[in-house]
Amino acid sequence: MPDESPGFFERNLEALAEIYPGAAKLIRSVQSESVELHEIPDGFTEDEIEAHWRDSAELHSVFRFAASPVAKSLFDRANLAELTHDLNRRLLLIEDDPLRFRSALEREDWTAMLRSERCLFVVTDERLTGFHQLFRRYPQIAQAACAVYAGEPGVSQETLDELREQIAQVRRTLNLKLLDLLDRLAARPLPPYPRTIRFFVPGHNMLQEACVQGCRAMGYATERLRWKSPLYRFIRSSAWISCVENEQTDAAILFNATLPTFTRWRDAWRVPLRAVSWFVDNPRRYVAAPADLEGAAAVGVFDKTYIPFVRELTDAPVVEARTGYCIDPSRAERDEAFEEIDLAFVGELGTRGFTAYEEAFQRLDPEWMAEVHEFLRQLDVTRPIDVCAAALDFFAGRDRSYRGAWVEFIENKATTLRRRFFLEALADRGLRVFGDAEWGAREWAGKAAACYAGKRIEYEYELPRLYASAKININIFHVQCVAAPNPRVYDVLACGGFLLSNYNPGLEDEFNIGEDLDVFHTRDELIEKVEYYLARPHERQAIARRGRARALAKCGRHDRIQTLLYALSLNSGDRHVNFCG
Repeated sequence: MPDESPGFFERNLEALAEIYPGAAKLIRSVQSESVELHEIPDGFTEDEIEAHWRDSAELHSVFRFAASPVAKSLFDRANLAELTHDLNRRLLLIEDDPLRFRSALEREDWTAMLRSERCLFVVTDERLTGFHQLFRRYPQIAQAACAVYAGEPGVSQETLDELREQIAQVRRTLNLKLLDLLDRLAARPLPPYPRTIRFFVPGHNMLQEACVQGCRAMGYATERLRWKSPLYRFIRSSAWISCVENEQTDAAILFNATLPTFTRWRDAWRVPLRAVSWFVDNPRRYVAAPADLEGAAAVGVFDKTYIPFVRELTDAPVVEARTGYCIDPSRAERDEAFEEIDLAFVGELGTRGFTAYEEAFQRLDPEWMAEVHEFLRQLDVTRPIDVCAAALDFFAGRDRSYRGAWVEFIENKATTLRRRFFLEALADRGLRVFGDAEWGAREWAGKAAACYAGKRIEYEYELPRLYASAKININIFHVQCVAAPNPRVYDVLACGGFLLSNYNPGLEDEFNIGEDLDVFHTRDELIEKVEYYLARPHERQAIARRGRARALAKCGRHDRIQTLLYALSLNSGDRHVNFCG
């Protein structure tokens, strides 16, 4: 019988409607009734997975997933496998009986899978029709090596074989088409310097939008692909190849990705396209071998600390291209709603970036995790330490590789510890924190939980006014910022806000400390400077004015884009970029 909790179905349907409105409409339209589901024999789920699981398979397809635990068990296994060997593993879940899926949504919570970019749901009322339509529209899905599973014992071998043959046939046809596409594109000459630029990778939307506007201001025809989550993991090859094939695209800028890692197409580097990779996070999260950067025309890293690592992987020019302000400074008007705030912090605590990893790593190797936790306890994250260098030594000393998910886990956990350490010191001094609900949990935020404003701040219109109006804007650097500032520094200053930040040596490259902004090194110094500047509004305002002028003069996205385009010209031999200011 369905679960008595009335929230299950509506909560699941709401998640379904966010991404699959057509499927949600279909599920709501089918008549709700008790569906008699035969009992799954003990061991069937794991036996089915073991029989067909291959470490090399990226696409795992389950037919009739709704009535059994095969899909959820596969989801868990694929997530764990990604931690040790990133293959972009995905699940294609096919159900040809909408009533069975409705029954499943009534019985248990599916929201994690429905919202995951790793899962694609195909729900149809005709046998395999939706599956066929999907592959006709997005054949590139079939590029991935595929494993096919029965969701229940009643699925015939004939049906599974039909699925496998359909995928194999699409893959054969696709490979021929891609080779033909490469031949046709090879005949299309690239201009000596880029005239049209595309941003392919989803995420970092505010950053990308600011970059698009900056490129347009410099005269480049520039667009970014508008991805619909979660489809992009399955159709991204289709989307970007279609863009390159049907529109003139001279250069692509990929955030935290390269053509091989983004497309999962080993021949992507052969496409006549100047691909520029810009790592706005630690590149060790995303690349690990020379093949990952094959075909890169230029590479930018937001912090020069990471340049030696990237240069080991590529012969392409590698430059420091820092972040800058993404915010529209013209919207930075004073707002009475924020003028009474003494201290404001806007950002993540960081728990979402490590809790799932921590649980998974604990399951994979609890003894190793105990060593990692001890390493973290010994780190002094309160000062500007190079956590990456320390972790590299620690992992190498134990014959392990520090890359990918491990980098993300350790950096986010260390950042959480740092931010909590400093912000707790301001808990009784008028601090207001804006961000996700993690800030309201005392187990994570400690005393700073009492300062949570209860919401995220809207970026485009509300945040500029907050930065311009709060008496003091606090910045606590993410630990991946070793020798370069984060976007918050530039956004606050561009809005004319007063910034008090923990120290980072990169600040001194672009700003005068004490004149454009101020810094602290310890909790005691943080408290002292808060009290000092709260008592001196005229001095605060003078510093904020100077900081704004300096940030607006040279820290916009167009300034950073010029750095990347200059690196691109080093590879082409045509140094056409002119620096201004």
